[in-house]
Amino acid sequence: MFEITGSDMGGRVGILHTGHGKVRTPAFVPVIHPVRQTIPAAQIGQMGFEMVITNAYITMKRYGNEAKRRGIHDIIGFEGPIMTDSGGYQVLEYGDLDISADEMAAYQAGICSDLPIPLDKPTSLGLPKDIATDYVKHTLQVCKDTIDDYQNHGQLWVGPIQGSEYGDLVQHSTKTLVRLGYQMVALGSPVEFMESYDYRNLAAMIVGARQSLPTHIPLHLFGAGHPITIPLAIALGCDTFDSASYILYAKQNRYITSDGTRHLDEIQTFPCCCPVCSSHTPSDLASVSDTSRINLIARHNLYAIKLEVDTTIQAIHEGRLWEYVTKKARTHPRLYEAISILKQNIPYLQAGTSRFKEKAVFLFDSLDQYRPEAVTLRAILESFVTKKRRLHIIRMPYAKPAYMAGVCRGMAKDDTVQVCVYQPHLGIIPLELSDMYPAAHHLAADTDNDPALFPTFEQSWRALLSGNSFDEITYDKSDAFISHFIELKNEK
Repeated sequence: MFEITGSDMGGRVGILHTGHGKVRTPAFVPVIHPVRQTIPAAQIGQMGFEMVITNAYITMKRYGNEAKRRGIHDIIGFEGPIMTDSGGYQVLEYGDLDISADEMAAYQAGICSDLPIPLDKPTSLGLPKDIATDYVKHTLQVCKDTIDDYQNHGQLWVGPIQGSEYGDLVQHSTKTLVRLGYQMVALGSPVEFMESYDYRNLAAMIVGARQSLPTHIPLHLFGAGHPITIPLAIALGCDTFDSASYILYAKQNRYITSDGTRHLDEIQTFPCCCPVCSSHTPSDLASVSDTSRINLIARHNLYAIKLEVDTTIQAIHEGRLWEYVTKKARTHPRLYEAISILKQNIPYLQAGTSRFKEKAVFLFDSLDQYRPEAVTLRAILESFVTKKRRLHIIRMPYAKPAYMAGVCRGMAKDDTVQVCVYQPHLGIIPLELSDMYPAAHHLAADTDNDPALFPTFEQSWRALLSGNSFDEITYDKSDAFISHFIELKNEK
């Protein structure tokens, strides 16, 4: 029911198969209110959104058995796949609901939801661990009962992961849902992380869940609907994500941009060419009725979110997801803190990153020494062995591969000297292996004498010297980077 057609880092491009058609992933899933929706779900489908999510508990309260007779697709007016939330968010907001988990499961099966979710008990941020543990235990028992009773109704049940900031609970919840037979899971309770700008712990929670899942099981993220967080969520392994942000922001006159939100009264000209922005000015929107203004801003917000998803998908296809995510992380200081989670999970990100890509990598600053392609290259080079007893190190020439450069061809003629080139982000590279990716496929900014790049150089330096015996080591003393590095080594 889920096929992966491409990947980069933890991000995957794929196709989710459901009873009402295919969904291309990564995919944003707009929230549709079953009673108060002002932008028709069909119109949202025409904008390119292939799946939506609605609330089964609110549907039950408003429509009751009528929704069973008509089906949820007729109730909200959407022909494509529909995911239904069982009311877990209402539990978080208002406490226990006046319905049992079994009744909710039966109702979702009865209204023909494509991707129903058992009635979970969310673990909110800051909940004491003993209480969070009880909530996780309760949710898993509900999930077991639900999948045992309703898995043969032709629907794709989505198992809710709980645990919040407690990584061990998140992993236990995830692994248990897989063992119970869930073919898709959803990470719960992230909204509070985002509202408090705690993106680092949000990223850690996503990684903890994703690494506990088999590759073929898609991961949904509840409540993620802002462009600045979407690339990070995708890069860490989220395949679908939902939010009502598009309409909630619109009700506050908040206009989504690629790097944040702007209040309508702050905008002089729209930085967008979607149908809404192409046919209206900020003053136009300010002068219309409240309902019209909200709907117009909401439509723009949907276009802005879809553009972000599509841009991230294109980055995966081009093998530039690392570059895009790290650039996006700089839109907010708290978001940039989540980069530490990338650095701590490089082996996981390497697994989804191709060893060879059609495009060269871009190297900007010291952060890029940790990108998966660079780490993979250094790991391969650690096994290099030579019988030559003299080592000469020079900076990577502009011409690539390095052994084709004139400055290197002359040195290579002396078969007693092991010539190595170095690139501060990539490390020390034997001339014979300088055609490997990305040693011969990169474009780097000038980072002369940047000590923040020394960890990479130190790693490759130690690997080269530990595996080989050199009687003499020479280098270009006019080269600022390597000279500074050697000086610090000698001082130590």
